[in-house]
Amino acid sequence: MDTLLRALGRAALAFLLVLGVMALLPAAVREAVPEGVIGGAVLVLGGVGARRAVRRAR
Repeated sequence: MDTLLRALGRAALAFLLVLGVMALLPAAVREAVPEGVIGGAVLVLGGVGARRAVRRAR
């Protein structure tokens, strides 16, 4: 259960990190980046975090 909560925490942190980076970009760049790219970045960062958490539990 602890591993699951850590993985969820890392996914949430990745989501907030991507949103923070997007907030720092100029408006023209933000509008040019498709929403799918943002969602994909969150999924990849969350997956990497979850994979690392599972690997440590073994």
